Amino acid sequence: MRDILPNGLVDILRDRYLAGVADAEALFDAGVADEDSLTGALGQAIAKPIPYEFFDGGDAYSVKIMWKKIRGRGPNAPERLYGADGLFQILVSDANGSVIRSKGLPFQSKTNWHGRSAEVARQSRDIESSLGGGIVLNFKETGYEACTTAAAVESSGNRRQLERAQLMKPLGQMLGNDFLNCTIGQIGLYFDPEDERFYQHRRILSPANTITTFVRRRRAA
Repeated sequence: MRDILPNGLVDILRDRYLAGVADAEALFDAGVADEDSLTGALGQAIAKPIPYEFFDGGDAYSVKIMWKKIRGRGPNAPERLYGADGLFQILVSDANGSVIRSKGLPFQSKTNWHGRSAEVARQSRDIESSLGGGIVLNFKETGYEACTTAAAVESSGNRRQLERAQLMKPLGQMLGNDFLNCTIGQIGLYFDPEDERFYQHRRILSPANTITTFVRRRRAA
């Protein structure tokens, strides 16, 4: 994102992700019985629905971060089709509102994933094959962590092996560094809030949980 956004703005987004994850971790005990509750709490902690302005020379940027809970069960539910529970995404638009870059990071959520999990490996393979890759997000009392789905497939869902190989990272670090620096995530994968559908290079996907960062560039007054 640093190739199209000012470094100062990217740093602000990074700090927001880090703070949001830390706030969600503090509420782990309140939602540990329900994985959906933990996912929702994470989205609400990161969200900043009231737009704020960032100025860089002659340009101004309007930024807001949204979380939306939409259908995740029933026929054609995204987890069954793609292995994903939801999506982190960034939408950058120009002064006319036209999107100049969209980027999505699908995720599969787990709570207290410790050893080998055939389910994690299977869902990660589904995300790799249908969405091009994503992360496995592990909610646990000592801190939220994540690994890439590619690494989860390679290890056959063995978290201990991933930890030994230093492939499990703090979630805040993965979002604030790897996602913003474009080392993970899929360019062109996005969720349209108007028709409540996912798109990837014009291919319609199914809805899930989305945590969206909107950045709109406009000229300063």
